[in-house]
Amino acid sequence: MIQMARVRPKRPQENTLSLINIVFLMLIFFLIAGQLSPPVDPSVSLAQTTGAPPLPPPDALFADAEGVLRYRGQVLSAEAFMADHAQGRETAGAEGAADDAPARPAIRLAADRALPAVRLLTLVDALYAAGAGSVSVVTVRATP
Repeated sequence: MIQMARVRPKRPQENTLSLINIVFLMLIFFLIAGQLSPPVDPSVSLAQTTGAPPLPPPDALFADAEGVLRYRGQVLSAEAFMADHAQGRETAGAEGAADDAPARPAIRLAADRALPAVRLLTLVDALYAAGAGSVSVVTVRATP
């Protein structure tokens, strides 16, 4: 008697290409729809404005209601912030400035709405004295 080898049915090959495509599309979607920025300082509640253009929350220097400056949770002075964190940031282009002149960085200051205006102006003056090219105060758009 001759024994013949039994033909085993072929196992269907798993197709993971569609799964990879879905994961890749989800990655692209979340990169476009999401925003990667540091969280807003929880001790600061921003002032509300009606005519400001909408911008994403910046990687800003925060000033709380007492006028204490914080950058990424660390308490700093205006001079220390400019010395440590202003390199490589967006610069305020001065028209007619010499090409060999050092660029002065543009600073975004997110001030608490309870911060007195006199104290805010003192902080802005300190940033300019420390070497800021421009200082923009960050606000939140008021909801009607």
